[in-house]
Amino acid sequence: MPGQAGDVVAGLLNDGRAERVARVAVDEALRRGARLRFIQVVDEGLSAAEVADADQATFRAAVRALRGFRGIPCRFEVVTGDPTAMLVELAHSASALIVGAGDQQGGIADRIRGRVDCPLVTVPPLVA
Repeated sequence: MPGQAGDVVAGLLNDGRAERVARVAVDEALRRGARLRFIQVVDEGLSAAEVADADQATFRAAVRALRGFRGIPCRFEVVTGDPTAMLVELAHSASALIVGAGDQQGGIADRIRGRVDCPLVTVPPLVA
């Protein structure tokens, strides 16, 4: 039953890894029979054009990840503010939270680890 256990929330950044994070989120939503919620958190102070560019890039990444999978209920949102606080808040009602693991210590995954009420799935960067 979609949504029965809460949404799978995917925190997407316009950093070149959004599609990998989105694919892991799609797999997790399918596994859990949950809805999928793609969240793009953008910094305050960006121009409308910068927000639109970030939104388009992550939206395209999410759509590519969904290709071939029909019937997964999903939402796309762009929100402004502190990504740590926003993702921690969203995790309260989520069945899982999917984010990219940082290249260095102190990334978003490190900042939210231990502060979320649901399983946290981190997607590591590709190793060259």
